[in-house]
Amino acid sequence: MTGRWSTIFLLWLAGVLAAAQLGKMAALLPAIRGDLDLTLAGAGLMVSLIEAGGASLGSIAGVLAARFSGRSVLAAGSLLIAVAGIAAAAAPDATLLYAARLVESIGYLMVVIAAPSLIAMAAGRDSAAALALWSTFVPVGVAAGTMLSGLAASWIDWRLILTFWALAVLVTLPRTFRLPAMAEHRQSGFAMPPRAVWALALGFGCYTTLEVGVLGMLPAYLSEVWGLSIAAAGTVTGLTSAATIAGSFAAARLVGNGDGARRPLMLVAIGLALPAALFVPAFPSQDLAVYLSGTGVALAVILANAISGLVAAVAFTRLPVLLRRGGAPLSLVTASNGVFAQFGAAGSLIGPPLVGYAATHWGWPVVAPMVAGLSLLSFAGFALSERLAGTA
Repeated sequence: MTGRWSTIFLLWLAGVLAAAQLGKMAALLPAIRGDLDLTLAGAGLMVSLIEAGGASLGSIAGVLAARFSGRSVLAAGSLLIAVAGIAAAAAPDATLLYAARLVESIGYLMVVIAAPSLIAMAAGRDSAAALALWSTFVPVGVAAGTMLSGLAASWIDWRLILTFWALAVLVTLPRTFRLPAMAEHRQSGFAMPPRAVWALALGFGCYTTLEVGVLGMLPAYLSEVWGLSIAAAGTVTGLTSAATIAGSFAAARLVGNGDGARRPLMLVAIGLALPAALFVPAFPSQDLAVYLSGTGVALAVILANAISGLVAAVAFTRLPVLLRRGGAPLSLVTASNGVFAQFGAAGSLIGPPLVGYAATHWGWPVVAPMVAGLSLLSFAGFALSERLAGTA
């Protein structure tokens, strides 16, 4: 048990450090915008560009990665993130910084495909708890990236902070090469995951659009509208992201390893509906804003994220269950993670610039109805996946 969980925590940490590359840029946006003269939409794209590789190549990369050792894919991805991060820190202008983020996105994609596949192989009977832990890698990574970067931005240049995060990714590399041998189910062909997995990934993608869209632009919103400093806005965003962990672990205990569909769908409904309601006071209209403060808005966003953690945990814990119910071979786990990565990355890529564009043209209060609409689409994807799996 001890050896199994040490492996699981190592793989989770690799994902956390990769996801921190998303959070670091969100916290540093005010400073980077000032130095490189970025628009609000352009700044949102800078945050989410790390997801470009997954958004465009996730499914193909998942199929290809299934033919190689997961440890090799994970190690290569971590190295690529580190090299690209150092290049970003040295970039003299926005164009080269965008290019470095694109390269970084390929490394990030390799990590988020390989790590959960290795976790599924190592976890055994603890797969629900292990995958629920994995579902927190983005909120924990974003929390670490935003909080530490936001605090450091008050003292040192943003380029030095980017260098720190590039080197931090290498922490797990030595132990990655020494991971215990696992019975990896490699694909010999190019079979694609069943339809239920694609529907589940669609629901997850709509969720990441609203989740990462809000988190990515939250520091800018808190600074511009509520007057918070860069350090304070980064800290609030980090706490907001970290709050997701509460919902993820609650879902792990409630879902378990069973195949019943009613409870997962109920948890998804709660994890989408309640946060959508809380985003009304979090992004208030002018009439409502006079009754609120920056502290009240921050508390509403943090609570919304804590509840929304239910959705991510259900998504990751249901994936192997849907494969098993559909009669799909275990070799499709890695390919299915690629599909998940593609839809999740597409949502994360679209979210911040979408929120930034909408806020620029219609004001920040438009975020609340946007979240409500995306929540409905997300639930439809989850419900369809359960229906397709039940008829397979």
